[in-house]
Amino acid sequence: MKKSMVKSERGFTLVELLATIVILGIIAAIAVPSIGKLIENTKEDTHKANAMQIIEAARLYVLSEDPSATSVNAQTLSREGFLEAVPKNPSGEGSYNVADVTINHNNSNGKKTYSITLNGGGMSKKSWTEAELKGTDN
Repeated sequence: MKKSMVKSERGFTLVELLATIVILGIIAAIAVPSIGKLIENTKEDTHKANAMQIIEAARLYVLSEDPSATSVNAQTLSREGFLEAVPKNPSGEGSYNVADVTINHNNSNGKKTYSITLNGGGMSKKSWTEAELKGTDN
């Protein structure tokens, strides 16, 4: 009686287990680089959002405090109340070491253009114009 109970029990064979492990390994080999790229893209998008936030604060600063300013940094914007705090750097610890906005005054049409440079905390130096951040050519 004992012999028939053992024989009727079913389980996975070694080949089935190995096949499952190989399939999981293939899935992991495909997924891990994709997740890494997704994380890098998210950090890049966060840098751009932070840059746009600082540019908008600089625009308010120029309009209300110093219309002739040619540059302002995020620390000044924070200290003057135009930013709640210098945005956190998603690539490293703490805030950006450098978060400088350059204001270019176009005397022919009176428009101002803004560009920003971010650096520090585990990231390489990045610079954008406001048009690049917005995805426009203006």
